[in-house]
Amino acid sequence: MTTEATERSYAPLTDAHLAHLSVIADEDHRHFTRRQGRPEYSARRLCVALAQGAALHRLDGTTGVKDIDVWTFYAAIPGQPFAFGQRKRHVDFGVSEHGRNSYPDHFEHRQLPRWSRFTGRRVDLMIRSLAVPPGASSDAILDALRRWLSAGAQRRRTDQGDKMPSNWWLAQKAVVLIDPIADRGRVVWPATMPRVPV
Repeated sequence: MTTEATERSYAPLTDAHLAHLSVIADEDHRHFTRRQGRPEYSARRLCVALAQGAALHRLDGTTGVKDIDVWTFYAAIPGQPFAFGQRKRHVDFGVSEHGRNSYPDHFEHRQLPRWSRFTGRRVDLMIRSLAVPPGASSDAILDALRRWLSAGAQRRRTDQGDKMPSNWWLAQKAVVLIDPIADRGRVVWPATMPRVPV
C-alpha cells in the first residue's frame, strides 16, 4: 500500500481492486438514482465496466494505471433519450498499491484542489444506456455492449479532436466487467480476449 504520487502505477490491477470498484460503483448508482436524482433508473442497471487504460493494464500488465475509468450501463427507457452523457463524477479510490495521481505543473482543472487531496487514484464515473430491457441475460447485455463498442470502433477519426463519441474512445483500448459479480473480470473488449484472472 502506498500514497506515493506517480503519473502511472504499474502494480497489477487485481480481482480485489475490481471488487473495491464495485463498491464505489454501487455508491454512485445510489447517488444517481436517489429521490432527488433519477429514481426511475434504480432497477435498470445492467452492468458496470472498467475501461480504457486501466482495463488495458489489467490485460497486459504494462500499460500502467493513470486514472480509473468506470462505466455503468443502464437499460434505456423506450421513448426517453438518455440525456446524461456528460455526467461524470470523480471519487477517491483510496490507499492501495496504485498510489495516487500526480499532475503536471501546467495541468489545470477546476477540481484539481479536491483531487490533490485524494489518498488514492482518481476514479472517473460515467454512465450510458443500452437498448436492452431490464433483467436481460448476461449474454444479451454483453452482446449489446459489444455492438455499441463495435459501432464506435468502426467510426473514422475526424478532426473533431476530443469530440469523438464515447464508444469510439472506449473501443481504442479495453473493457472488463466489474458487475454483475458472476461476470467480474470477463473481457468485453477486445472481444477475442479471454477472462484474465489476477
